[in-house]
Amino acid sequence: MSSLDDAIRDYFGRTEVVAELFNRVVLDENINPSGMSPVDKMPVFHKLKDYGSKLTLEKFQHIYRNLFLMKTEKCYCALLVETEASSELPIKLCLFENGLYATQIETWNCLNNGWLLPCYTVVLYLSPEHYHMHETANKSPYDYSFYMIEPAEISDGTMAELSEDLGGVLQFVKISNNAEKKREFLASALYARMGDSAKRFVQCYSDCVTAQ
Repeated sequence: MSSLDDAIRDYFGRTEVVAELFNRVVLDENINPSGMSPVDKMPVFHKLKDYGSKLTLEKFQHIYRNLFLMKTEKCYCALLVETEASSELPIKLCLFENGLYATQIETWNCLNNGWLLPCYTVVLYLSPEHYHMHETANKSPYDYSFYMIEPAEISDGTMAELSEDLGGVLQFVKISNNAEKKREFLASALYARMGDSAKRFVQCYSDCVTAQ
């Protein structure tokens, strides 16, 4: 059986999922998934090593294993999927963005015609609970703002406006601490219509929640 990390990467690492999340939350324009391309994160990790970090490249790969970086003609879109609240989240995001911009600066003449592309970063917090940002922020010395999507705060109306796969995934996360609602969802017509990767995520997430 796949791990939850495998299921997260299988589903949320797709361009159409990243595009839908960014179109719904961050950007005023409509990103076409066909105009998005995944970006190799290793150059960013090498740049972070150049900053003098004592972490290995393998450690950076693990820390950012659920960060999905996409590029369009106008911007970078970074989606970080988290399942636990942490006071380290702001610095984790800030470091990655700094590494990405530093990587761009080294190659901007040949890649971006002299212009740095902005990076829009979104955190998707996969939990039926609220993140309680004020509690974690008090434990961190870094003041760094970012966009966050919390299923617990998404209304049923907004959920219904999403595609069935994404809406179903986020709806399941939202109700995952309610055993009766979980059973009803897994027996629903919506779940039956969802795609294979979305269903795999739901099953892995359900197993993870049940095991806690």
